[in-house]
Amino acid sequence: MIVIIGLVAGFAYYAGSHGITLGNIGDWFEESNISETLKNTLNKTLELAEEKQVAEKAGILIDDLKEKVSD
Repeated sequence: MIVIIGLVAGFAYYAGSHGITLGNIGDWFEESNISETLKNTLNKTLELAEEKQVAEKAGILIDDLKEKVSD
């Protein structure tokens, strides 16, 4: 916890010494299109997770079919 407080204090000192304000940070997020990038990354992550679930279910189904055929 002390480390986190130290990091926050360090960032605050750095921002204050360079004249960085919350408005500047907000403008940077808008210019960099961070929110759109995060949305795209989240959507891709969800798609990959769904594909993995489908692959796992297909693997289980294939194993079940192999067992039934071998019987």
